[in-house]
Amino acid sequence: MIEKSSSQPALIAVDWGSSNFRSFLLDQRGQILSEVSAAKGMLNLDKEQFESTLLQQISPWINDQGKNENSSNTKKRLPILMAGMVGSAQGWSDAGYISCPADAMQAAEQLHKVNNQAQLNIHIVPGVKCQTSNLQPDVMRGEEVQAFGAVALLEQELGLLNNAQLEKLVFCLPGTHSKWIKMAKSDAGDAVIDDLSTHMTGEVYNLIVEHSILGKGLANTNNEMAFDIASFLQGVHTSQREGGLLHHLFSARTLRLEQRLIESYVTSYISGVLIGAELNAVLTSSPNLEHIYLIGGSQLNYLYSEALKELGYLSTTVSSSKASAVGMLNIAKQAKLVTSRDKG
Repeated sequence: MIEKSSSQPALIAVDWGSSNFRSFLLDQRGQILSEVSAAKGMLNLDKEQFESTLLQQISPWINDQGKNENSSNTKKRLPILMAGMVGSAQGWSDAGYISCPADAMQAAEQLHKVNNQAQLNIHIVPGVKCQTSNLQPDVMRGEEVQAFGAVALLEQELGLLNNAQLEKLVFCLPGTHSKWIKMAKSDAGDAVIDDLSTHMTGEVYNLIVEHSILGKGLANTNNEMAFDIASFLQGVHTSQREGGLLHHLFSARTLRLEQRLIESYVTSYISGVLIGAELNAVLTSSPNLEHIYLIGGSQLNYLYSEALKELGYLSTTVSSSKASAVGMLNIAKQAKLVTSRDKG
């Protein structure tokens, strides 16, 4: 729980991914009244555990709402809107995809209703799929909600309203599978997701550190105090040279052998090489890119912003929680799960 408010709850929003569960109790304005998070991702649960896990995490909100009902026989409860891997084929129920260019209204129109024993009003936001510029398909689940919410936040705070600004709007969502999302404006004037690309940076980092020769023998690899920004930026610069990622990664071993890289900073260097390679791929394919908006956890946002700054690019952080909350509420309102009337 992170915030209290006198506003009345309007929606329970759930961001449920492969590794983590995060839920928000929202009012009519998208303000977060309360927040719950747990390491209860899809991959950590059996399918028959999904409903019980959800109820366990949000039961106080459901029970509090029940107490406010005029009749004890009334089963009316707050609507629950979920996004993320919960809507995948391996999740609770497959919510399908909408295709690029995709906007929030399309997502609202194609919400997937979830049958459940508790008879709660549960829907899942569909994911988004795109045919990328290199003719490969790409998909995401959950990040599209944050993108829609971030656009709304930027329009409120910075006045990003015209076509030219939206055409240049690019979001980076760092993570296990980092997402890069390019926005545009539809003929109707709505913000749409025009393109996306996924980079397995975080997952590859974990595989290399935990299972490759580069991480073998390293002590305290998970110790945050071992992180060194200079070694990280050294790795970022290495990634920009000729030779390619596979060659650059091996330098984490040779630099260590020659004692030009302190053992406790090897993971910082590897992180820099991988994030730098991701940035190089994106920036090379987008020569007119001027500004990147980062949506993610504070540590990853910091690493990406420092790497971008080192490469001469500007970045701004957008709150992941706020983006999720606003994106979910807007979709819920367009789907008529929540009325637009503001009681606050």
